[in-house]
Amino acid sequence: MAGVAVLLAALSAAAIVVQAVALADVVNRSLLHRAPLSAVTGALVVVGVALMARALLHATADFSALGAADRVVGRLRRDLLRHTLDLGPAWLAGERTGELSLTATRGMRSLHAYYFRYLPQASAAAVIPFLLLVWVATQDWLSLVVVIALVVAVPITMIYFGREATRRAERQWRRLSSLSGRFLQLVEGLPTLRAFGRESQGRREVEAANDGVRSATMRTLRIAFLSALSMDMIAGFGVGFVAMVLGLRLLWGQLGLETAMAVLLVAPEIFIPLRRAGAEFHASTEGQAAADRVLEVLDTPVPAARVGHSPSLSSSPGLLDVAGLVVEYEHRNRPALASFSMRVPPGTRVALTGPSGSGKSTVLAALLGFVPPSAGTIAVGDRIAGADPDWRDQFSWLPQRPHLFNATLAANLRLGAPEASEDELRAVLDAVGLADLMAGLPGGLETAVGHDGLTLSAGERQRVALARALLRPAPVLLLDEPTASLDPRTVARMAPALEPWLAGRSVVVAAHEASLLARFDAVVALSATHPMVVS
Repeated sequence: MAGVAVLLAALSAAAIVVQAVALADVVNRSLLHRAPLSAVTGALVVVGVALMARALLHATADFSALGAADRVVGRLRRDLLRHTLDLGPAWLAGERTGELSLTATRGMRSLHAYYFRYLPQASAAAVIPFLLLVWVATQDWLSLVVVIALVVAVPITMIYFGREATRRAERQWRRLSSLSGRFLQLVEGLPTLRAFGRESQGRREVEAANDGVRSATMRTLRIAFLSALSMDMIAGFGVGFVAMVLGLRLLWGQLGLETAMAVLLVAPEIFIPLRRAGAEFHASTEGQAAADRVLEVLDTPVPAARVGHSPSLSSSPGLLDVAGLVVEYEHRNRPALASFSMRVPPGTRVALTGPSGSGKSTVLAALLGFVPPSAGTIAVGDRIAGADPDWRDQFSWLPQRPHLFNATLAANLRLGAPEASEDELRAVLDAVGLADLMAGLPGGLETAVGHDGLTLSAGERQRVALARALLRPAPVLLLDEPTASLDPRTVARMAPALEPWLAGRSVVVAAHEASLLARFDAVVALSATHPMVVS
């Protein structure tokens, strides 16, 4: 991209010189020598060809920059989304979803402007003025001195205003990110706020954040306008001084009209790339601020499970073996899990029970590779966590707070089983007690459920997520508080219907009370003060 931009800029500079010299020749021969139109036709053709060449070079530069920007930003967006997924729910729980969404959408669009508009223009500003100054030096050294004196002021002005604009753009981006996070939280929590009559408080917080963004935006625009004004003044003074010097030297007979005219036509072209680069820099400052956030996310290390060896793997295919697992979180003075061990043979059902904070969810997060263990080994059959890139393919997972996408009911169910038929979808919905719900939906399986299942109740959302987990054909099923939003009667009706969907699977259920399944082969009780179990 940089090489193409530099080459096109050099060709543009050559076209500018050819155009100026040809036009100056036309003016000189027409005014001083009173040449007829036929005598200057060739020079006029050269002017036209130069103009067309400049337009073609400009269009080529735009297309090249657009393609490069699409590739770079598309790759960054894919890397950002993939890395965010690799970091897992444990990392996402500490982030603001609205801020990340803003970075992946508006931030990436602003970054596209940085690559598409600013970088090519910066290359042109570095090449075109230099080549034109070299040509001016061969024509009139005094004009060169005048232009250089003012051209030197341009980088100084750009550096001053650029630093201030960058600082204010970063502040504006932080405020905009805060506003996005607050707004999304308000939308998601609006039903709860309305239930307690506190929606006005959320509105006031969003209004205050919006005022902060407006003030920061106006301060940033003020700097951009001052920068544009200063650049225009420098360019205007530069061209004016050059015109004055050339006019005086023409009167004194020290310079010919053709040379003076060519230099005067080239002088504005020296400042135009610099002015455009300054303007595009201010337009792309938001993209640079977003890029810092993108790189911060990409530099966050992905948690990796400890690679180890289990001597029982060769004799027990499909065995879920957790040995000596230790999980520690930052800013906590004790481990979340200390020397936790568990062996789950194929088809076995295990319940992890205990009070909040005892480490039930941490066990499941470690199994899925969402949190990096400090020590210990996790293996399923001959596949070892940390050594298998497709480790999570062995698991189907129901989190404590499952998320439903703003899509159809069928699309949400097929998230882990894209090839599932409609009959399978209806069967699993019937197993979790949602047959009546599906019958009442206007579009059946093709009914949109809204953002995070907005059109469904808490219990219905929980059961849709459970159906999605059951539908995924994975040998190990992990359920985290699967009955949190369900009443005991609903759980009692569901338990027998779930049995066919659990046959042959290893099931690990984390719950305060093990009541969802008809039977458990083992119940492991974790303690909040000493979260350690050896079985």
